[in-house]
Amino acid sequence: MYHAPFQFNVFIVPMTITPFEVDAIAARPGPRYRAIADHLRHAIRSGAITPGTRLPPLRDLAFSLGVTVGTVSRAYALSASRGEIAGEVGRGTYVLDANTPAMIERGGVGSSSFTTLPDSTEIAMKSALAAPVGQSEIIGAAMRTYLDAQPAEPSPFNTYLMPGGAAHHRQAAAGWLGYKDFRPTADEIIICSGAQQAILTAILAATRPGDIILTEALTYSAILQQTELMGRRIAPVAIDEEGLVPEALERALAEHKPAAIFTVPTLQNPTTAIMGAHRRAEIAALARAHEVAIIEDDIYGALVEDRPEPIAAHYPEGSYYTTSLAKSVGAGLRIGFLLPPRAMLERARAIQHGFGQTVPLFMADMATCLIKSGDAHILATRQREEMRARHMLAREALKGHAFEMANASLYAWLALPESWRPHAFVEAARHRGLALAAGEDFMVGRPDKAARNVRLALGQPQTREELTRGLGIIAELLENGPMSSSLMA
Repeated sequence: MYHAPFQFNVFIVPMTITPFEVDAIAARPGPRYRAIADHLRHAIRSGAITPGTRLPPLRDLAFSLGVTVGTVSRAYALSASRGEIAGEVGRGTYVLDANTPAMIERGGVGSSSFTTLPDSTEIAMKSALAAPVGQSEIIGAAMRTYLDAQPAEPSPFNTYLMPGGAAHHRQAAAGWLGYKDFRPTADEIIICSGAQQAILTAILAATRPGDIILTEALTYSAILQQTELMGRRIAPVAIDEEGLVPEALERALAEHKPAAIFTVPTLQNPTTAIMGAHRRAEIAALARAHEVAIIEDDIYGALVEDRPEPIAAHYPEGSYYTTSLAKSVGAGLRIGFLLPPRAMLERARAIQHGFGQTVPLFMADMATCLIKSGDAHILATRQREEMRARHMLAREALKGHAFEMANASLYAWLALPESWRPHAFVEAARHRGLALAAGEDFMVGRPDKAARNVRLALGQPQTREELTRGLGIIAELLENGPMSSSLMA
C-alpha cells in the first residue's frame, strides 16, 4: 500500500510499493540521483521488489526523499537505461523482468525520458535525427540498381572491406567532403561505420588512458560516454554564441595540459552555434601553440550551405576531422569519414582494423553510389528545405519565448522560464506523450550554473503535423507553468 502525501484518501494500488529508504540512499556515495538508482537496483536484485511492481510517481517519491522531481526523474532514467524499469504514458513506472526485451532509452544513456517500445502514443523530439525527405524511395531505388548490377561472385555480402575503405570509396568521400579551399584527397581519408566510430578512432589515436580531453561545457552526450569507457578524462571549456571561447580555452590548456580538444564548430550540439572563420583560426592557433590535437566533429556541416572552412583546414598537422552521412542523407547508412593528420594516418587505420571495426562493403558501396549519382546531394538539399519549413513552424509555436535555432539545425535550444526546472519540464512533456532532452544531459562536469534549457529535436517527428502537435504541447507547458502539470497533482 502506498500513501501519497497531502491526500486524505488512501488509494490501494495493486503491486505498488515504496522500496526506497532515506537513510540507506543518503549513505551511498556519488550524486543523489545515482544513489537512488543504485538503491533501486539493489532492491530488485535482492528480491525485495519483484517484476511488475509499480513505483511511486515522481512527485510523491521526491517529497518522501526530500529531493527535487528532477533528481528522481534522472534516477528513474538511469534505471531505465539499465533495463530495470520502464515508464509508460498514463500507466506509471514499473519494474521489468530481467528477460524483458526491447527496453531502450530514447536519445542515449543519461537522459531523462524513457519508455518501452513500441509506444504509438509518443511524439519523439529527443534524438537529433534528420527529417524524412524521401530516403526510403531514393536509397531503396539505389539499392535495387546496385544489386541488379552485381555478379553472382564475388558477392558483396560474402567479403570484408579493406581497412580504411577501397580507393573508389575514398575518392567518392573526398568529393563529398571538399568545399571552398578545403580539399581532402582520397589517400588521406578513412571510411568508418558512422561518425561515432570515427571519433572513437580519433580519441584512441590522439590520446592515452588517463589523458584529459577538453570540450565545450555543453556537448554531444556520446563523447562523455566514450571518454569514460576508454579511461580518458574530460574537462569543460566555456562557450558563447560561437562555441568555444578562445580566452577560456587558453586558460584550460594551461591548467589541464590536455592531449586533445573535442569540438563541434558547425551547429554545435546542443546550442546550434556556428563558429565563425576568425574564431576557427584562433582555436587552431591555440592548439598548435600548445601542441594539442583537435578532434573536430562536423557531422552537421553539410546542412549549412555557406559554412566556414573546418578547423582542420587551419591545422591539418594536428586535426582529426570527422563527419558522416547520418544527418544530411540518412542515419541508417552508418557511413562516416575520418581525416586524421598525415603522420597519424596509418596508426588510425591500424586502430580501426585492430578493434574489428571493418565497414560493411555493401554500405560503403551504397554510400559511394549515392554520392556519385548525385542522390546524396538531392537528399541533403531536401533536408535543408524541410528544416527551413520546420523552423517556421517552431518560430510560430514558440513566439515570445527565448530559443536558439541556427540555419538548418535539426534541433532548437529552448531557454526555460524560472518557474520550470529542465527535468521537471521533460517529465511533464513525457506525461503528455512527448519525449525531449533536458539541457543538463549535455553538461560536462559540474558547472556552477546548470543549463536551464531543453533541446527540441525538430527533425525527428515523422511529419510536420506530428511536429506541430509536439510544439503545441511545449507551448502549453511554457504558457501554463508547472502548477498545471499532473506531476503537481
